Amino acid sequence: MTDLHPHILITTDETSRLPTVSSLSAAVGRPGARQRLWQLVQAAADAGLQAPPITSFDSLPGRSTEDVRRGNRDYRIVDAAGQRVTQAALAALLTQDRRYVDSALRQMECLFDHNKWAEWQDIFHREHFDLDADLRTGQLARDLALAWDWMQPMLTAAERQSVVDGIDRCGIQPYLRAVDAGAWWLQRMNNWTTVIVGGLGICGMALAAAHPQSTALVDMSRPIMSAYLEHYGPEGEFNENPAYAISSFLPVLYFSALRCHDGEHEIPAPIIALRQHAYWCLYATAPPGHLVSFGDGGPEYPALTSFVPAVASATQDSVLHWFYLQHFEPPRFPVWELLWLDDALVPVAPTPASLPLGRAYEAHSGLISSRTSWDPDRTECVVFGKAGHGGINHTHPDGGQIEIHGYGRRLIVDLGSVPYPADNQRRYYHFSSDGHNQLTFAGRAQLWDQEPNHQAKRTAGEFDGDRGGWWRIDLTSLHEGAESVTRTVVHLHPGIVVVVDAASLRRAETCRLRWHPATDPVPSAIPGLFTVINGDARIDASVAAADGTALALHAGRHQYQPPFDQDRMNNPLPQRREPYLDASLEADRVCFVSLFAVSSSTDPGRPWQRDDDCWRRGDVSVLLDGSMLQVVGPTSRWDVPSDG
Repeated sequence: MTDLHPHILITTDETSRLPTVSSLSAAVGRPGARQRLWQLVQAAADAGLQAPPITSFDSLPGRSTEDVRRGNRDYRIVDAAGQRVTQAALAALLTQDRRYVDSALRQMECLFDHNKWAEWQDIFHREHFDLDADLRTGQLARDLALAWDWMQPMLTAAERQSVVDGIDRCGIQPYLRAVDAGAWWLQRMNNWTTVIVGGLGICGMALAAAHPQSTALVDMSRPIMSAYLEHYGPEGEFNENPAYAISSFLPVLYFSALRCHDGEHEIPAPIIALRQHAYWCLYATAPPGHLVSFGDGGPEYPALTSFVPAVASATQDSVLHWFYLQHFEPPRFPVWELLWLDDALVPVAPTPASLPLGRAYEAHSGLISSRTSWDPDRTECVVFGKAGHGGINHTHPDGGQIEIHGYGRRLIVDLGSVPYPADNQRRYYHFSSDGHNQLTFAGRAQLWDQEPNHQAKRTAGEFDGDRGGWWRIDLTSLHEGAESVTRTVVHLHPGIVVVVDAASLRRAETCRLRWHPATDPVPSAIPGLFTVINGDARIDASVAAADGTALALHAGRHQYQPPFDQDRMNNPLPQRREPYLDASLEADRVCFVSLFAVSSSTDPGRPWQRDDDCWRRGDVSVLLDGSMLQVVGPTSRWDVPSDG
C-alpha cells in the first residue's frame, strides 16, 4: 500500500496519468467553469478561517428546532461539517497555505469531541435500527480521510496520528461493529450502501498504510460497490425515486478513488457505464433546471448534475457537458465537481435530431418524459409520467402520476414530500394516494409493497419529434376491486395534454379523480373548467366524462391531522395547505377526460368547449369514441387506439 500523499483523487506525481495538483492549479487559473468552482471553494475555505467549528447543535437553514435542540446529526449539519473540512483541505493543497490546514484540523477536532458530536450517526437512525453506524458515519469517515490524505505532507507526525485515531474511534470501529452485527445496508443496495460501504472503502484507500484495517475496508467495499451498479436499469434508470439519484455521485466518487488507489491509468468502466444514467437525469429535468418531483424530495429540486462532469469527461460527451454547465450553479458538491470537470470539452446543446424529445424508460419507476424543445430555460411544455413499480425505496403509491410544466413553471404538480414521519407513513397525505394526481376508488389507496405483481406497466405509446408523444399505463394490479384501470396521456406539440382515465370495477363505487395545481386554481362559472396561472405560464383545463358531461369540481386543501402531523424528530410538519381539485362519479364503469392547454400567461385565455361530439379550443379538437382518441391541432395530430 502506497505511502505517497496525496494519492486519492489527485496526486503530485507528475509521471502519473491521474489528475495532478499542477494540472488542477493551471486549470483554475484559466477563465471558465472550473475557475468559478475554485473561487467558490476558496471563498468557503476563507470564511471557515475565522468561523467557529460547526457543531451538531448549530442552526442552519432548513434544520428543524428539534434537530438543533437535541444536537441531531442530520444530513444538513453533517454535510456542512464535511464540506468545511474538504474545502479547507483542497485550498491548502492548491495554495500551500497552512491557515487552511489549521481550519480543517479545528473542524476535525470538533467532530472528534463527544460533547459536540455525540456520535457520527443520526439520532433517529440509532433509535430505529440500533446499529453503531449509519449514513453519517460514511459521510464523515470519507470526507475526513480524504482531507487527511490531501493535507498529509503539511501535517506534523502528531497531527497525522491524531486524525487517524479520531477517524478510527468515531468512524471505522463503529462501522466494523455494525458489519459484525449484520447491518442491513450491506445487502439492500440503495443509497445507504453507497454512502456507508463506499464511504468507508474510500476511507481505507485514503488512510492506506496509516491504518492497520484499511486493506480490509477496501476489500470489503469492492464486491458490494460493484454489485450496486447492477441495480441501475438497463437504460440507466435509478432504482429509487428521482431525487435520491443525487447519490449517483457516490459510485462515481468511489470508483474515481479506487482508480487512484489501484494505480490504474484508464478511466474506470463503471464511470463510463453511468453515461446512460446521466441521460436519464437529463430526461428527468424540466426547465429551468428542476427535477421531476415523483416520490420523496421537494418541488423544484435542483437538476442532478454533480456526477455528470466525471461521466462527460470519461466519455467525452459534449451533450452531457452542456447539461452540466446549464445547471451546475450553485454546485452541490463543488470540491468533487472541480476535480472531475474537463474544461477542454466543448459543450454542445442537444437538438431534436440528435436527442429525441420524448422517451419512456421501462425499469424501476418507469420514467416517461415528453417536451416541445431542449430549450433549458423556457420550453413551452414538459410532461412527465410514471409507469413503474411503486414499492421501491423513497417512492410513493403514485403509479400513473403525471406532472405538467410550461415556460419554466410548474402547473400540474407532484407535491413531493415533507420531513419523514417515524412510522405510519401512508397516513400522511404526501406519502399516500391522496397527495397525487390519480384515480382512486371508495377512498382506497393504491397498493404499495414489494409484491412483483403489484406494478404499473406502460402497455403502449409512441414519440414523434414533430407531434409529441402518447402513452398508456395499465394500473389494474395496483387497485383492489378493479377489473381494469388505465391512464392514457397524449402530448400534442406544443402544449396540449389530454389524459383519459378509464376503469371497470367489480361493483359500483365512488370513483374520484384528483388534480393538484401549482397555485390556487381560478374556477370558471362553467362546470369542469379551471385555469392555473404561475408566473409566465398558464394552463386552461377541463374535466369531463367521456360522453361530454361536464363534472363539478370540488376544491380543497391538504392538511395534516393529529396525531399524524409530526416528523420523526417530533417537529410539527409544515401545513402547506396545497390546493387540489376533485371530480367524482358513482358507477362500476367510468371514463374521465382531462384536457390541458399550456400557454404563456400573457396569451389570452381560451376555455375548452364541447361542440357536437368533441371538445374544442381554438384550432385544437379532441374526439373520443369507442375505438379511437383523436387529438388534432393546426399542423399535426395523434390518433390513439382505444384501450378496449
